[in-house]
Amino acid sequence: MLRKGNQKGFTLLEVLVSVVILSIGLLGAAAMQTTAILGNASAMNRSRAIGLAEEMADRIRVNAGDTPNIYDGINTSGACGGSEPALGDCTQWQARLSTSGLSNVFGQVTVTMDSPISETATITVIVTWGIGATGSVTFTTIME
Repeated sequence: MLRKGNQKGFTLLEVLVSVVILSIGLLGAAAMQTTAILGNASAMNRSRAIGLAEEMADRIRVNAGDTPNIYDGINTSGACGGSEPALGDCTQWQARLSTSGLSNVFGQVTVTMDSPISETATITVIVTWGIGATGSVTFTTIME
């Protein structure tokens, strides 16, 4: 008869239980890693889109002068139209959007004159990307 003091090592059941517990922990860590990677990719896309929206708002601020309304209605999902400098800025912005690394990206500009007060314009720039417009950022600024 074996005495309790003479027993050495682990039983097979103890080893199996510890392997199951370790496996559950590793699966949880792998799931967290996947979530972190997807979150980082989403944040990177959003940062790119914000930069592109700010770029167009800056173009309007610098080039529009007293007529920011010529930028109203820009939509890069089609051909750029309008008059200079809006036509040139739209064409350049369209090229920047297409090389941004965002899939199916397009931009839109809306300019509302005399809003919120007279002699100001509210400029809204929207950048949308992804299949089925899965991501979108809106940048709004007021220009005097």
